[in-house]
Amino acid sequence: MSNDVALAVVTALRADTAISALVVARVHRRVLPIDPVFPAITVTQIDDIADMDTNTIGYASTRIQCTTWASSDGVAQVLSSLIRTSMHRTVNSLLTAGSDGVYVVSIKDAGSRPDVNPDIPLYMYHRDFMITYDYK
Repeated sequence: MSNDVALAVVTALRADTAISALVVARVHRRVLPIDPVFPAITVTQIDDIADMDTNTIGYASTRIQCTTWASSDGVAQVLSSLIRTSMHRTVNSLLTAGSDGVYVVSIKDAGSRPDVNPDIPLYMYHRDFMITYDYK
């Protein structure tokens, strides 16, 4: 098993047909490319917590932020909702992470918040998940 939860989320989002219909393969890890094409998604691992001293069942938790980027508010919001739906389908399943996998035990959606910059025509929605997974 792998502990690369961010890669597993990127892979799952790219494989989701509803999401890929809007972004094709533009699901990026951490940052957008130099000349990004919109709409797009970035996936960032915020933190990773594994209590090795008291945790005997081998579970860890990581917080993942998925940010949608679009030139219209409606598209950014729809993408954020599609991510929520897609991630909730991954509970109790093995997600591909490179040549390995991450077994997702549970996902808690912390919600989504819009981020609008009036100086540029770009809309973002940040959606956070706490993902508990098997790290053994």
